[in-house]
Amino acid sequence: NEDEALRHTLRAVNASVAAARRRGGEERARLVAEATAAAKVTAEAAATRIEAEEMKRVVEQDRAALEAEKASHTFQNSTIVLSVGGHRFETSRQTLTSVSGTYLASMFSGRFPLTPNAEGAYFIDRDGRHFHYILNFLRDPVERYKLSSDLTEGQREELMVELEYFGLLDRMLPYQAQERVGQSLLRRACLDGTRRALETAVAQARVLVFELGSTTPFLRERFQDLRWVITERVVNGSPV
Repeated sequence: NEDEALRHTLRAVNASVAAARRRGGEERARLVAEATAAAKVTAEAAATRIEAEEMKRVVEQDRAALEAEKASHTFQNSTIVLSVGGHRFETSRQTLTSVSGTYLASMFSGRFPLTPNAEGAYFIDRDGRHFHYILNFLRDPVERYKLSSDLTEGQREELMVELEYFGLLDRMLPYQAQERVGQSLLRRACLDGTRRALETAVAQARVLVFELGSTTPFLRERFQDLRWVITERVVNGSPV
């Protein structure tokens, strides 16, 4: 009987242990399933957040591009009326600011308060007879501007005065000073009248402007990449 009771007890203990193991396995499986589901939800939430942020970034970029295009369109079509010495001109802010570092680019940069007159024009107290040349250049700035051959020498001189005032002389007529020097050299040679003087003047006029690059070996570093010009100044009978 004692053996039977012992076996019964052992069976009960084994059953309890087996039941406990089953419950432990089920709990473990439940916890693993919950952890997996939570990880999946977290991953989906992260993916959704990243997608939402990307969509937001794209929308902001599109909005910024649209605003920039809109501003550019407004900028171009914002008509500016100028009264230059009593001559009326209509143009755009974009044209007036197309070449940086000039009088007009600074004037209409937005950094300074401007007040139009009663006719809605901005008055500039300069000679406006040749101002259309300046506007035409600003509308399509090119490296080498070709001045009209119809201008007389006097008109050319007047235009140069205005170009220098507006800060455009070197842009529109970059070698004007050297051209004057060349003319002076040739006139001086013609007065001398000798063949040697004429040949020398022609040779000097041909090299009025020359450039030295960074590969010029005999120059110090501070003299590299400079544009050199021959001036009207004369030393030992030759211009420098």
